[in-house]
Amino acid sequence: MCTPALAIGIATGLMGAVQSIAGYQAQSQAASASERAYQQQRNLNQEAANRAYQQTQLKMKGEMDKASQAAEQGLVRRLQAQGTTLAAGRSGQSIGGLLADAERVEGRDLGTLGMNLAYAQQDYFFGMENIYTQQKTANISAASRRVAKPSAGGLALGIAGSAIEGTQTAMSLAAKKYKE
Repeated sequence: MCTPALAIGIATGLMGAVQSIAGYQAQSQAASASERAYQQQRNLNQEAANRAYQQTQLKMKGEMDKASQAAEQGLVRRLQAQGTTLAAGRSGQSIGGLLADAERVEGRDLGTLGMNLAYAQQDYFFGMENIYTQQKTANISAASRRVAKPSAGGLALGIAGSAIEGTQTAMSLAAKKYKE
């Protein structure tokens, strides 16, 4: 025979257990949605980093192409200057100086190009490192917003707590009945 106190205690325990299960399911769904959002954000971060890497590489390639063209133009200018000097029909020691002067100018220009390329390469490496750091920071930020999955242990403790609460309710109501 089920006394009213026992029935109320069982109902209290069952309601608590149902609430624990519902809470667990809601947290599980929130965690799944959060994980999907996290993975999507990581993918977006990777795509953005890839675009930035490509842009940085293209910029460096452009600097290399520019330097190559400038070096070629310097060679053409040197050869033209030497050709003009030789075509003038000059002779003697001064002609050697004029030819060497054209080489000196070309050498100075090549040195400047080399320094500019070194700076461009340094910018390239700093840019690549910056892109990596930005991606890592964005991934950490996305991870910090992730909702953790609920634990099965927490669910078990919630159900056990509900059973204890139901038992205490039943015992409390039964004790009041005997006092009266």
